[in-house]
Amino acid sequence: MFETLRKRARKTYLWRAILSLVGIVIILAATKGAIFQLATGMGGMDITASPETYEGKAVILDAEYFLTDYVEHTTTTVRDSGSRSTSTDGNSYIAFQSTYENGAESSVWYFYSVYMKKSKQDMLYDKIDEAWAYLNDESGATAPPTPVKVMGTWTKMEPQMERYYTETMAEMGIEEGEYDKIYLYTLDTGKLGNVNPYLFWILMAGVVLLLLWFITSIIGCFRKSYEKDIHKYLKKNTNCSLGEIEADFTTAHPIGKDVWVGKKWTVYMEGPKAKILKNQDLVWGYYFRRTGKNSVSQMQLYTAEKKAVYINLSEALTKEALRYYGEEQPHMIVGYSDDLERAYQKNFREFLDLKYNPVMKEAPDGTFLNI
Repeated sequence: MFETLRKRARKTYLWRAILSLVGIVIILAATKGAIFQLATGMGGMDITASPETYEGKAVILDAEYFLTDYVEHTTTTVRDSGSRSTSTDGNSYIAFQSTYENGAESSVWYFYSVYMKKSKQDMLYDKIDEAWAYLNDESGATAPPTPVKVMGTWTKMEPQMERYYTETMAEMGIEEGEYDKIYLYTLDTGKLGNVNPYLFWILMAGVVLLLLWFITSIIGCFRKSYEKDIHKYLKKNTNCSLGEIEADFTTAHPIGKDVWVGKKWTVYMEGPKAKILKNQDLVWGYYFRRTGKNSVSQMQLYTAEKKAVYINLSEALTKEALRYYGEEQPHMIVGYSDDLERAYQKNFREFLDLKYNPVMKEAPDGTFLNI
């Protein structure tokens, strides 16, 4: 018995492991592996490298100097009535990094664009003021602004954005030269791995959960957790033995691949775990189906303690199982009707008197069974 249950449990765990890996691969592909790019670039983007090196990648950059905003990004909503409303999403800013290369006396300034959401606007305006205060202070008494750690996707500018960017640079008197490097790229903080940052981190949390699911599934393949409920049942029911259950399982009717209806017990798989029911405790069974968004197809069984047990089965398999119950469990009501439902819900004692109580009175524990 346990060998059969072990194989079913292991197959379930393997499917879970495969599905979790597929899910991880899909998420990582959809986000273009941005999490790996961020992980390898935790030290920050090398601004002196060729800008094409990082194109389309998720990067982290300690933005030092913000000079000005040059484009406001808005979204216009057109309603069915024809009215329009416009909201500001954020702004694009011109920023630069200052580096000394090869012991040079003068620093090289690397200019680029940064898109930031509207919620960061006040903070960045303060940073712009700090940058100009530092740059215009010839005495050197003003401290440089504290860099802002920015995370986003390094993106090639679209033609229109490039035009606004270069025009604004020209207005400030900034031209490409030995000590001024102008990158036609923007660090888009509105995207990580081609998705919204909030969605990105939700997806990464999903990857972590899927990874944990994969690990627990692999571990589950080598554990005996599928036996747990059966051993728990034996501890609670000391009047029966594992040998009796195994003997009953050997002659049980297999229903599909995950249910075994024996003379005394029903054993079934619920995910990777084996469950056991004493047939003598069952009073009612029928097929239940619900269509739509939360569709189900189940064999629903009810016990003398008015507990419900739901086993996922097709209609054909449920009918097969119910046929065996009807033939071998004379105390059980098989099939559904509104009258039975009302009796079960409103007058359970009357419901038990339909079949269960009469059979139990005539046949003491187990003697009515055809074994």
